[in-house]
Amino acid sequence: MTETITEEERSFEATDVAERVRPLVNEILERFNQEHLAPAEAGMVILALTHRLMTVLEPNPEARRYFVLTLIDMVNRYLSGDFEGE
Repeated sequence: MTETITEEERSFEATDVAERVRPLVNEILERFNQEHLAPAEAGMVILALTHRLMTVLEPNPEARRYFVLTLIDMVNRYLSGDFEGE
């Protein structure tokens, strides 16, 4: 069974959640710069955090499923060129 994220779900994420997490993301990116992390190293940090989050979400399958679908959707949008200019 394959499910996709609806435009309504994507819109909610893009407005409400993005505004709340933007300052944290900027702090993390600044820390990467301060540590002089190469892009590949920063990617490994992101993958490690993703793995940790998946572990934390194990008791809540619906939240884990939503996270995975959101991640897959983001990667698909990036690969299709939807993120150009963002």
